[in-house]
Amino acid sequence: MKAQLMTYSRIFLIAAAALSLAVPVRAAEVKNLRSGQQGNKAFAVYDLAGKPGELDAEVKVVIEVGGEKYTADRLTLRGDLGKGVKVGVGKRIEWELLKDMPAGFDGEVTWDVDAVAPKAPAAPGIAGEITDPWTGIALLPVPGGCFAMGDGSGDGDGDEKPVHQVCLDPFHLGKFEVTQAQWHTVMGNNPSYFKQCGKNCPVESVSWNDVQSFLEKLNKRTGKGYRLPTEAEWEYAAGGGERHSTYPGTGNRPSEFAWEMTNSGGKVHPAGLKKPNAYGIHDLSGNVAEWVQDFKDDYQAAAQTAPKGPESGRNRVLRGGSWLSPAGELRTSARSELNPSVKSSTIGFRVLLPDAPDGK
Repeated sequence: MKAQLMTYSRIFLIAAAALSLAVPVRAAEVKNLRSGQQGNKAFAVYDLAGKPGELDAEVKVVIEVGGEKYTADRLTLRGDLGKGVKVGVGKRIEWELLKDMPAGFDGEVTWDVDAVAPKAPAAPGIAGEITDPWTGIALLPVPGGCFAMGDGSGDGDGDEKPVHQVCLDPFHLGKFEVTQAQWHTVMGNNPSYFKQCGKNCPVESVSWNDVQSFLEKLNKRTGKGYRLPTEAEWEYAAGGGERHSTYPGTGNRPSEFAWEMTNSGGKVHPAGLKKPNAYGIHDLSGNVAEWVQDFKDDYQAAAQTAPKGPESGRNRVLRGGSWLSPAGELRTSARSELNPSVKSSTIGFRVLLPDAPDGK
């Protein structure tokens, strides 16, 4: 049996490439790797150097024989490999050659011994947050409850009155407005005027009718029941539920929470750069105005449960105001309306997923 043994190590290359894009994570390092043969056993010896406070590491081994690579689970190896290898010098791995290759072999044997970087801890999320695996759309929980819908501050327009009680079931609402990348994933195109803003900017220049096509394709692919929020659901979530602030996240001027006429520079901005509201939801005011499900209609004074608006009408409602809006249009109770075929660089949307039963 002839076996030429070579020393080889790609120390930490893969782990280092990943870490350059993530939170720094300690990882041990394989050093001084050398190999040899004693009788029917091949061996590799190495030193395992740890970072401050690191006492052990996972060590992975790949052995290449005559051009074919074998992972540790295919070979009879023993010694300092796998999880929990203590940091130190003179670490040794032995391979019982004849047990795995009783007929022998010709060619070179290359040892590849790496210390594997631990996975970076996941960024802390919000309890109850869910993410669609296909599009990456993140949704946050909004608990059910009752609130006074309409203009309670006296600053609103006539169509925001009378104030009336509305009660809603819990639901999940998009953490951000649907982005250009998410639209492209579902629809295969990007209709946005502000394409140069980038894939994480809200999609705009989409009509209410366009959004229905998006939702149809999204639901067909995912088997879910995504839809636009109703006017009541949008206002309840924007105002922070039963406490119901004047602007999403604040009772004062919303510049810290919204891209609007005075701070937008005349354009949209990437999602999530402004502060979120009480439910952790971003950009409910400003950036782009948002289509909701309802036809526009006058309010009634009677209390309602889960209202869906009239069954027919001419115009659909938009909420939240945009990068072009003055502060008054960013209030949680402010309403606007447009024909469902209208497209504008000031208009986008976010999605809602009912908790039950049609949310699936």
